Amino acid sequence: MSFTVGELVGHRYWIVSWEGNLFGPHSWRHWHPQEPMSGGNVNHSGHAGVYALKTRDLVERFVGNGSLRRELASTWRSPHLLPPTGQQGPVALAIGSVLLWGTIWEHESGFRAQFGRVRTIDELLMGEEFEQRQTEGVLLERLRKKYGCASKQEMDCC
Repeated sequence: MSFTVGELVGHRYWIVSWEGNLFGPHSWRHWHPQEPMSGGNVNHSGHAGVYALKTRDLVERFVGNGSLRRELASTWRSPHLLPPTGQQGPVALAIGSVLLWGTIWEHESGFRAQFGRVRTIDELLMGEEFEQRQTEGVLLERLRKKYGCASKQEMDCC
């Protein structure tokens, strides 16, 4: 089913690069801080779109699976994605929400939208296998500032 709405909130996770940028974990697409993510020509038969899950619980099912997290961590720590010699920076998994708009296709567990933008960055999973959760800290604050967003707790209170 396709529908158009003002805005819809979805839930997702991203890879945080050593440069402090968000990337789609499977598409390797960079989510630019100053512009919306475009999903291209979203239609029923294609795979184009900005993907998001319907609930935070669905995100937790993935990030709670140790073997899936290890596989993702290993892929994203391949040599061409690591910082240049002499530079450091964490690679983490960020969990948050997005605003979706334009043409949106609803699927069983999520949505594919024509456009999306980071809405909240709620926590980071750090460590060799993305097993250490952080809801506060310098990296999280930098990401929120860079992407012009808040945490879920901040959004809920206002």
